[in-house]
Amino acid sequence: MALPAYRNLLRSISIAFQEADRREGDTRVLTSALATARSNFDSSRALAQGSNEATAAVKHAEEVAGILRRNVVQGRRRDEGEKFRKHSGCRARKKGENGQANS
Repeated sequence: MALPAYRNLLRSISIAFQEADRREGDTRVLTSALATARSNFDSSRALAQGSNEATAAVKHAEEVAGILRRNVVQGRRRDEGEKFRKHSGCRARKKGENGQANS
């Protein structure tokens, strides 16, 4: 149960912080996010499988992976001022795809 959640989290981190062609991306944030995920899973390693704490840790990892996939969009600062543009490798999301109800 924990291994699929860990792999899903690592994939979500890679998708969120790397450009599609993997040549560019936010390397500093990518490295930090991967290290944090590893550290959090290592600290939960001693939890008994199926315990409430282990179940909560896996659920938390799945929620974080979902947030990274649905709510994080890369951008690049434009040369002129404080404006940003969508990163060239960013996958555009359809309206309402972010999990929120349309109103």
